[in-house]
Amino acid sequence: MINNIWYSPTFSSLLTDRRDGLVIFGVGGIHLALNLMGLPGWVCPIRAATGVPCPGCGLTTSAVQFLRGNFVGSIETHAFAPVFLLVMFVMIATLILPSNSRQWLVSIIHRLETRFGVTSWMLFTFVVYWGIRLTGFVSFPKTF
Repeated sequence: MINNIWYSPTFSSLLTDRRDGLVIFGVGGIHLALNLMGLPGWVCPIRAATGVPCPGCGLTTSAVQFLRGNFVGSIETHAFAPVFLLVMFVMIATLILPSNSRQWLVSIIHRLETRFGVTSWMLFTFVVYWGIRLTGFVSFPKTF
């Protein structure tokens, strides 16, 4: 049974409903756009409440660095920035593509999830990376 959890289609299920995708992309896109324009976004509520950085702390800063061409700085800030940007790209693609193309893209992601557990493995790796950052082997940026 636990094997089935790893291979459940979570991201493709999210992409199936355009409203859910629009809300998630909208929030992430606004925050990323604010940072790209040099305006302050919102503070991580987990870090503000506990003082402990969440798994995504530094991800927006890293994504902005990546989009500006500072690839090394981006990876040093948060290694998952390219993955985050790819997810954002896929989400916007599913929002703007015509129905047939959107269904084709969602079916590809669905197959990747059910055959290889891509989403589960990425989330697992994301949490492991966070744990490594918390131990101090890889540091959190001081900029936020």
